[in-house]
Amino acid sequence: MHPGTGGTDLGGAELSPLTHSRKDTAVTAQRPSNAVTHHYRQGDLYRKIDEALDRLYPGRSSLTVDELHGMDEFHIGGHAATREITEHLRLRPGMRVLDVGSGLGGPARHLVQQADVDVTGVDLTAEYVAVARRLTDRVGLGHRAHFLHGDVTEPAFPAENFDRAWMLHVGMNVQDKSRLFNGIGRVLTVNGLFIVYDVMLLGDPSLVSYPLPWASEPSHSFIARPEEYRASLHDAGFEIVAEHDRRTQGIRSLRDVRTADAHHEGSAPQSPGQSDTRPPSLNMAMGGDAPTKIANVLRHMEEGLLAPIELVCRLR
Repeated sequence: MHPGTGGTDLGGAELSPLTHSRKDTAVTAQRPSNAVTHHYRQGDLYRKIDEALDRLYPGRSSLTVDELHGMDEFHIGGHAATREITEHLRLRPGMRVLDVGSGLGGPARHLVQQADVDVTGVDLTAEYVAVARRLTDRVGLGHRAHFLHGDVTEPAFPAENFDRAWMLHVGMNVQDKSRLFNGIGRVLTVNGLFIVYDVMLLGDPSLVSYPLPWASEPSHSFIARPEEYRASLHDAGFEIVAEHDRRTQGIRSLRDVRTADAHHEGSAPQSPGQSDTRPPSLNMAMGGDAPTKIANVLRHMEEGLLAPIELVCRLR
């Protein structure tokens, strides 16, 4: 295990000034945001990740961005989707990018490494922020990718602070998408690009089964139809310049994840004294009921009830 990381509970990690300056947005027992953080928080996630990395890369405290793939991106399509969507941001070196709902920081680290940009990530789950910071330090990118704990619907940044923005599987946890998009529009430069990549509703919401990767029950899930996204984005000052339905790629990706996880669970670890070369399972980040969550969303995508859709937007 990496020195100084064993058994640490990162759920109570020190929060950034962003959180302290927004005490009026603090989580309460009745707010949806509390359900969101409860859904994602594990308390010992970094320990689990650190132990898996030590088995895979024994004796190494420093890693590369590529060596974290498979455990730090859990939107549908994983790193392949991240690479494709990155191309649509049309980045140039030195640009400032806002990662809305940055999770464990995998997509942000990819942007820094591949496009030579500076990324600021904001996430509601304190544990994710703490893990993202530590993983980013381990790959030596802490000076280019910064992670803050806060409410993504109230980005506490100056106006026109970012050249680009994206959110990968975030809107399903946000009830007031108009407020979300207006906040992002305020901190984005004019003509700046903003990409939304969310799971959207195509059929009857009463047919959706839970748990899903983003919610354990329907009262905490805010999936919306593509036309609702388009309307809210238009009202916030965005023009949609491209739209990509990624359901086919997503189905293929989730089937691969399901197969890999089944193989991972069924394979035996290495004998004592040998490193465990099995790739880390996505279940580590999604929790013990990850197979059920993945099975439900995959079935609904196969049925045409849900689809991961990418909207490429430009601020007017």
